[in-house]
Amino acid sequence: MIVGTSLFLLDGNDYFSPEFPRGGLAATFAVDVTHYAVAGATQFDITVEHRNAEDTTWSTAGAFTGITATGAASKDITGLKEIVRFKYGFSGGSPASDDAVHFLMMAPSWRPY
Repeated sequence: MIVGTSLFLLDGNDYFSPEFPRGGLAATFAVDVTHYAVAGATQFDITVEHRNAEDTTWSTAGAFTGITATGAASKDITGLKEIVRFKYGFSGGSPASDDAVHFLMMAPSWRPY
């Protein structure tokens, strides 16, 4: 069994996780990047997006600092709305369709605020 997610740049469009309900008004989000094969792009980007149930569009709650190598990273975010998802993409340089990354998103550490 392979644990984690592998993403390729392919056509350049961002990827989105399934949406999930928030578990508190604030959380620490963590990722462990195990494989990083980005030749054209300069970084892998993870954005935390959120919205309330009645909203029709997503807004940015926060973003990880651009990931440029393997290893762990985290982002603390407060003031989360009711529904959360992750947006994944590549940026900088000259992204190529074979730019790829393998990572494991950890379960958020929820808290009241």
